Amino acid sequence: MTDIGKIQPREIVQEMRESYLDYAMSVIVSRALPDVRDGLKPVHRRILYAMHEMGLTHAAKYRKSATVVGEVLGKYHPHGDLAVYDSMVRMAQDFSLRYPLVDGQGNFGCFTKDTKVKLTDGRDLSFGDLVREYIAGKQNFTYTINKLGLISIAEIKHPRITRTGAKLVRITLDNGEKIRCTPNHLFMTRDGSYKEAESLLPDDSLMPLYQRFSEKKDRLNREGYTLIHQPKKNEWVPAHHLADNYNLNLGIYKKNTGRVRHHLDFNKLNNNPANIVRLSWGEHWKIHYQQAVEQHTDSVYRQKIAAGRVKYWSDPSVRASYATRLSDKNRENWQNPTYREKMRKFLSRVNKEYIQEHPEKRKDLSLRATSTLKRLWQEPAYRSFMHEKIIKGNKNHTTNSTGKIKFLTICREALRLNSYLDEGSYETARNTVYQYGAATKWETGLQKYFQNNPELILHEINRNHKVVKVEPLAERVDVYDITIDNTHNFALAAGVFVHNSIDGDSAAAHRYTEARMTRMAEELMRDIEKDTVNFRENYDGTRQEPTVLPATVPNLLLNGTLGIAVGMATNIPPHNLTEVVNALIHLADHSKASAEDMLEFVKGPDFPTGGIIFNEKDIREAYASGRGAILCRGKAEIHEGAKLVQIIITEIPYQVNKAEMLETIANLVHEKKLDGIKDLRDESDKDGLRVVVDLKTDAHPQKVLNNLYKHTDLEKNFNLNMIALIDGIQPQVLSLKEVLEEFLKHRHEVTTRRTKFDLGKTRERVHILEGLKKALDHIDKVIETIKKSADKDEAHANLMKKFGLSDLQTTAILEMRLQTLAGLERQKIEDELKEKLALAHSLEALLKDPKKLLELIKKELIEVRDKYGDERKTRVVKSSPKEISDEDLIPEEEAVVVITRGGYIKRLKPESYRMQKRGGKGLIGMETKEEDVVEHLLTCNTHAQLLFFSDSGKVYQERAYEIPEGTRVSKGKAIFNFLSLNQQERVTSVLAAPKATSKDKKLSPGFIVMVTKDGVIKKVDSSSFENVRRNGLIALTIKDGDSLRWVKQTTGADELILVTKKGQSIRFSEKDIRAMGRQAAGVHAMKLKPGDEIVGMDVIKSEHIKTGDDKLLVISENGYGKKTSIKQYKKQNRGGSGIKTAKVTPKIGAVVGAKIIDGELTELIAISRKGQVIHTTLDAVPTLSRATQGVRIMRLEDDVVASITTL
Repeated sequence: MTDIGKIQPREIVQEMRESYLDYAMSVIVSRALPDVRDGLKPVHRRILYAMHEMGLTHAAKYRKSATVVGEVLGKYHPHGDLAVYDSMVRMAQDFSLRYPLVDGQGNFGCFTKDTKVKLTDGRDLSFGDLVREYIAGKQNFTYTINKLGLISIAEIKHPRITRTGAKLVRITLDNGEKIRCTPNHLFMTRDGSYKEAESLLPDDSLMPLYQRFSEKKDRLNREGYTLIHQPKKNEWVPAHHLADNYNLNLGIYKKNTGRVRHHLDFNKLNNNPANIVRLSWGEHWKIHYQQAVEQHTDSVYRQKIAAGRVKYWSDPSVRASYATRLSDKNRENWQNPTYREKMRKFLSRVNKEYIQEHPEKRKDLSLRATSTLKRLWQEPAYRSFMHEKIIKGNKNHTTNSTGKIKFLTICREALRLNSYLDEGSYETARNTVYQYGAATKWETGLQKYFQNNPELILHEINRNHKVVKVEPLAERVDVYDITIDNTHNFALAAGVFVHNSIDGDSAAAHRYTEARMTRMAEELMRDIEKDTVNFRENYDGTRQEPTVLPATVPNLLLNGTLGIAVGMATNIPPHNLTEVVNALIHLADHSKASAEDMLEFVKGPDFPTGGIIFNEKDIREAYASGRGAILCRGKAEIHEGAKLVQIIITEIPYQVNKAEMLETIANLVHEKKLDGIKDLRDESDKDGLRVVVDLKTDAHPQKVLNNLYKHTDLEKNFNLNMIALIDGIQPQVLSLKEVLEEFLKHRHEVTTRRTKFDLGKTRERVHILEGLKKALDHIDKVIETIKKSADKDEAHANLMKKFGLSDLQTTAILEMRLQTLAGLERQKIEDELKEKLALAHSLEALLKDPKKLLELIKKELIEVRDKYGDERKTRVVKSSPKEISDEDLIPEEEAVVVITRGGYIKRLKPESYRMQKRGGKGLIGMETKEEDVVEHLLTCNTHAQLLFFSDSGKVYQERAYEIPEGTRVSKGKAIFNFLSLNQQERVTSVLAAPKATSKDKKLSPGFIVMVTKDGVIKKVDSSSFENVRRNGLIALTIKDGDSLRWVKQTTGADELILVTKKGQSIRFSEKDIRAMGRQAAGVHAMKLKPGDEIVGMDVIKSEHIKTGDDKLLVISENGYGKKTSIKQYKKQNRGGSGIKTAKVTPKIGAVVGAKIIDGELTELIAISRKGQVIHTTLDAVPTLSRATQGVRIMRLEDDVVASITTL
């Protein structure tokens, strides 16, 4: 005690260690980890116990969630209400818990597809249109009531179908608007609270949204801007100021950026935050000046302005209004003496000049003026009328509000009679209110006083919208809703605010929801009043709370849990009750059963969201160790309709937020990372999840689905980590068997304590019954003793002394009613005594025999299984799914690969080229760098292996889909990004090898033939290029000055044909060439003349040799070409000089390419050195004899043909 108040030295390391450990254990035990016995964290246990104490059983009436939260906070859990409420919400979610413990009742609903939402860009857009624009990536905004009760702007997120075939009611408002929605949708009332649609009553006031356009007299001092009425402050604020506040709150820009709020698109009615920026005055003036200049350079715009002026001044009301303004201005000017003197002199001069120029008018004007003035001013009544009535009336006219007052009076009467306001109801009321007097007509009053906006009349009269009637509808339709973050309300085009449904958001406030326990929760609480568990004092010592619940069900495994403590975390999946109970029964009968035995019953997690789990091996390893990853996939099926192919998702992996998953898909589509998706819809309702993905007509459904698996949470791992508290204190990683064993221990203790409690109560009752029987056996003496006693206490003492009774027995005798003396009543006591004695005997036997106790535990588990057991929701696939590779995600389709001599490459779709007639001028096929030449253009499959052969004789390998896809006029990417080429090395030939045909990924059987420009040829087995290193392999040893040019794939029985620049050709069998090693130098294919070189090489397939139907296509550099029957080329031996295939002249130029044309090829693509392309049919190229020049197939200007290919 002497050390109190004194500072004591302490090692900081020791203090930190002890403080950290104290804090860590506090978090682990008191908050983060569940108890293995009841599967609950303290907050969940306290919620259920509080509900139990409140009598909120499954059969009780629902109570407000706020009441439950208050009960928990006040008595057991002194933390924030959000922690308690969020925990209670999770216990009510059937997608979080396999067997929910709280029966929640929310208050949310939806609207029909045609219901319109008020947007800040000035549009009223239906839910159906909102969904379409959301899929297209457009961002929309609406108005909302924030936490301060003020109207602000919020982004519309995830418009979607929420339910199909839903019941409807129709709400009619006093502005004539009709709203169709589900009966339980919440409408915001005038005081900011919510009320369900079906509970609305006539004359209920709803929170209104009023809009009007600004006028010069408003504080904005500008016309034509949208103003929003703030009901709380009763003031009008510019809508673009609200958008500006939105941007400032998000930090998009700062106030010091500028003082002017500018509309980027110059549309004053588009108040989307994205359309509002802050500028300085100078920047703002400059932008508008430049815009005006640009507009006036447009002749169409000038014509529109002129037509607008004509139309404007052709309106008599406009001219009259202008005349009035001009007259008023003149009157004001004439009050100025200086102006009067100036005009007097001006008019005097003009009149004098006119009279001088028109002498004939002098007499006539004089007589007329004199006569008029004399007549009028001689009448006193006229003079009085002019001075007192007309002048005074004109002065008062500017402030007289009689017309508006009358107009509003009629409007109020129309609303009283009809509950709505339109022209018909107004005119009927006008004739009633002002039968004998003049009153403003509807059209005049609406235009003159309320900007042609009936909403402003209701605002003036009511300051809110009122409900006229609510009527149920017989129809059932699909309904929609949107998500609004934080505020959870939005404005309908009807002019009222409503709540949004919750999908992925936090739950509605606890004042809007109700709750009670489920039957399963009652199983956790069963027998808690029988001293089955220990209790401890609550946080303030005023009451007791349980340290654990009796739990007749293994809740830890049934519902799983998720928690993060200091230095550790737990993540236990939910399971199927039937499987877990069967495992418990087996373990009870076979205590030495292995973990493998348990997995014969528990197949794996059983998620409330369904889905599919894979790989029995991984599942067994995870359950054996208590840790491991389990692969989960959602359930998705491809549906092929007559006109549309869809992917329909009906189940998603556990703990995946559906709304976030859909947003991810939409973003991937918008960012072009996910192709093939046409539309995305959420058609989920209370009956189940359903997400529909509409595919484009050219999409590959399985590829799209594979992409969804790979890039979204439609496939994810559940990382199992089974950490729980043993005896409520010690955290430990548990295997499946250990969890089951701990639960059986708990049930053994609970059952034992319950049996002892029941035995004690039974013995107490037996003791009382024995006393009553003794009293009845000596009833006369008992009565006599009582009668002789002076009072109750003396009688109590006398009975105990005389008959040897206990205090408890004596009290029961004194409280015994006289009716107990009847024979039947005495018999009941004797029967009950026998029954209780038998019960006590059986309870004693139960406590003495562990086997009987275990049988009772098993019996209760079987009862629970039979009562709550259900079918498994999650399907288990024993095998491991194939890992989704990039190849699985790429559609297998035709492609064109283009390579330039400068080293650029790209992949195109064949339809990128437009078909043209022979002799056409072509189109630009690829934008090239200066002095670059398109050299290779080949067709292949996107899954083909591309073998790139360089001029140095090396080969490189790459998949076709790895080549980036480009447009027809794009340059492509540098080939050095894909291949490890040397600086002096360039690709001279590309072979599109077909996709591997066997499981060991071998290329198709056959040979690869290579030819150099100097006529060297080599044949290699195709298996030599199955595995090409990243830095390439030597395919052919090249002599100095030579280079590898062509590579073809052959079967071993084909024939080859070579063509030279000077028009020579040779045809021989590939059998003339033996297969060589990969690094061999090759042999001579053809004897070349000086200056000549090989420009073309192709293969005549073995099946076409006998028929001779193939043709040889020859193209020269000046755009001439021809086809020649292959029959005109005789077969020779390898190494000869060959025969002439084209008559080379300066007109046609040297030969640049040659191709074999068979029946499968139908199109020709030729590319010039400047990148000009012609795409035409091969039928348009004539078939001519071997030694001819050919005809023009491509017109060239200062250009020559670089390469050709056929499709």
